[in-house]
Amino acid sequence: MTKKRKILIAVDGSPDSFNAVRYVGQICTPEALEVSLMHVMSTVPKTLRDLDKEDFFREEMQHKYDQWKIKRGKAVEAFLVDATDLLVKAKVDEDRVRVILQEEKVGIARDILVESARGYDAIVLGRSGFSKPQGFFLGSVSRKVAEGVENIPVWLVGGEIKSRKILLALDVSENSLRAVVYAGDFTASTEAEFTLYHVVRSFGVGIVDENSILDEEMKERFVEEVQNDVPRMFSRYTESLKKSGVASTRISNKHTFPSYSRAGDILKETERGGYGTIVLGRRGLSTAPEFSMGGVTNKVLSRAKGFAVWIVP
Repeated sequence: MTKKRKILIAVDGSPDSFNAVRYVGQICTPEALEVSLMHVMSTVPKTLRDLDKEDFFREEMQHKYDQWKIKRGKAVEAFLVDATDLLVKAKVDEDRVRVILQEEKVGIARDILVESARGYDAIVLGRSGFSKPQGFFLGSVSRKVAEGVENIPVWLVGGEIKSRKILLALDVSENSLRAVVYAGDFTASTEAEFTLYHVVRSFGVGIVDENSILDEEMKERFVEEVQNDVPRMFSRYTESLKKSGVASTRISNKHTFPSYSRAGDILKETERGGYGTIVLGRRGLSTAPEFSMGGVTNKVLSRAKGFAVWIVP
């Protein structure tokens, strides 16, 4: 029997958040889903908040304020109806789609974080909202949620994603193992294809050139160790996916060595291989407490426009 999965999708009415809803219906086993669609409504237009004119808008322009609230409410309700219909068409049971519509209390991101603590298996957001910046950068709410949640996987969806191919960007850490187990358990009953991908940093990356420290014999021994270690790592992760119910025919592996940019190579491989989803552990081998995400994960997340990124704690 497929394990039930409880997902929180935070939506703001933008195309990116609608794509996030569509993505959940596509990548997950629909009969296993219990979905909460959450919208946190701003109490005033964002421009007026930026200008510190909230009280003026409410008190001095009461009629306009009331009109804005009515118009905003109707637009949000229409969006939530469309989002629910999209999930139902993907064969999610309508009785297991819940709508959470609330006024902003502390802040949009913080209100989402409060709700996320209520036993969800994933928090899903569009990569950017209506106020999305230019280029590859995340919207502010998506960034705050991604950085603020440490114990729940976060999925950030950029654009309309059609590919079911998943790139598992891995190292030898326990964080990566948890990411593999999570991805396998979540998608084993779907048609998703998995590639285990490992990137090994090149010598000479950094201020101090390791080439000047390591002699040729030491480098040859290191390469030999990598050639032995990588297959063992892939074997371990493959067995984990198979235990989750993923058929071996849906699992492949690949590694890149040497790499001058691990995040860059992960993104290149994702685009080159036609993947729709990148899965990473929240941190790699580093356990530095002052950083909520590892460096590679943070860089991939910042630049992965056009893909879904899962950050697994």
